[in-house]
Amino acid sequence: MRTVMIGVAVVLIAALGVGLYYVNLLSDMGAFSTVEPHFEGTCERLDGFAGGTEDLLIDRDTGWVFVSAFDRRAAEDPGADVRGAIEAFRVDASGAGIISITPQSPADFRPHGISLYDGPEGKRLFVINHPADGRQVIEVFDLRYWADGRPALAHVESITDPLIVSPNDLVAVGPRSFYVGNDFSTGERESLGFMLEAYLRLNRTTLVYFDGEAAEVAARGLTMANGVNVSSDGATLYLAETSDGTLRIYDRDVETGALTLRSGEGGILRLGPGLDNIDIDEAGRIWIAGHPQLFKLLDSMEDPASLSPAQVFMLTPEGGEGSEGGTVAEVYLGDGSLASGSATAVYHDGTMLIGVVFDPHVVVCRPTNEHVVGG
Repeated sequence: MRTVMIGVAVVLIAALGVGLYYVNLLSDMGAFSTVEPHFEGTCERLDGFAGGTEDLLIDRDTGWVFVSAFDRRAAEDPGADVRGAIEAFRVDASGAGIISITPQSPADFRPHGISLYDGPEGKRLFVINHPADGRQVIEVFDLRYWADGRPALAHVESITDPLIVSPNDLVAVGPRSFYVGNDFSTGERESLGFMLEAYLRLNRTTLVYFDGEAAEVAARGLTMANGVNVSSDGATLYLAETSDGTLRIYDRDVETGALTLRSGEGGILRLGPGLDNIDIDEAGRIWIAGHPQLFKLLDSMEDPASLSPAQVFMLTPEGGEGSEGGTVAEVYLGDGSLASGSATAVYHDGTMLIGVVFDPHVVVCRPTNEHVVGG
């Protein structure tokens, strides 16, 4: 009898532990948080893209916005032949101004994170590609402009490496060099290891640096590495961890690419669950989109009617771009009715653009908050 009682006690304790962990997981993912929408300004949708606008960026020299568009819901069907696109529009354009600049190569093109390199050699667009055959590829394109100002892409090469296993976002730092975040340690989405890593939030992911010739792990022990960007001088790297809701700040050796996590509170900022992509504006301010109720993002993938709240943070370094400390402001919080699943936020010349994961539109916002506009 005593053995039975001990066994029952062990089972109850284990069940309690699992229950407490699950409640804690739900809490950390924002399941119990309330969303009180706020934004100082006006917003409207720009419709007409080829799929969800997961990532977008601005060529601030020209005012053209580049969008990584892909229908992720359609691609979930086995054997689905879905091709994504790189689309472009001017910040002040209507839906009629959206153009596709997707080259014919590669034929199997499922774009994810994108990054623009602008150097003495010219401009290049780097694009994460997830072909249907399971490979993970970094596509490199030359970016040029026609005489009438319209952009065009020409495919240069496809880069693969065994260390690039589940790429989500990247930042280019040279004509052939980049950092790329693996959001999981495996690309096998149906594996037990993948599920354990996702739900136990194991810190097994990496940030990989490709120096133009070979890849190496630049940072490890991360929990769902996601958005990544560098300061204008290349000396500071910002990395978002989605599961932990943290922004990591590294000092970067511009010669070797080596990273050193800043010590103390200056190295890890805890902002909230679901951090996604990162943009840096002309004033050196860091813009981070996120999913304050992360489980709702998963629901919205299965059900388009299920809305995922949207969130945008703006980090203003105290001493300018790349400096220690600073202030964090929640610039935008929405219930998902306008922007469901906010993956990217970029700011340029009085306009904030929000890209969303699954739906074929971009949200165009005009802030009136002087703290935002006057930066």
